[in-house]
Amino acid sequence: MNDEKRHIMVSVLMTAFNRQQYIAAAIESVLASTYKNFELIIVDDCSTDNTVAIAKSYEARDKRVKLYVNGKNLGDYPNRNKAASFASGKYIKYLDSDDIIYPHGLEVMVSSMEKFPE
Repeated sequence: MNDEKRHIMVSVLMTAFNRQQYIAAAIESVLASTYKNFELIIVDDCSTDNTVAIAKSYEARDKRVKLYVNGKNLGDYPNRNKAASFASGKYIKYLDSDDIIYPHGLEVMVSSMEKFPE
């Protein structure tokens, strides 16, 4: 659906802090999406574990994944705002770095928003 559109429809925003146990599954759930017209923006908030290395490995494999690492710890909500500042999609979807999304999740969201823009 709408994959022929050339612009990014959805910016999936994922903030992270010490989530090495969960972030791979979270990223893989986004990459497994049936809706392909997205960017995945990951903003790490100065993790001290392997979170950044794991996210970098996905960034190296898929051009839709973009990793940013903060120079200092911002905290949860300022980091979410920073992630939003990098978004270029028509729609924004936050996905925590310890959650997963169904493969059809983005497709259902975009379809609903396009069908009922009001």
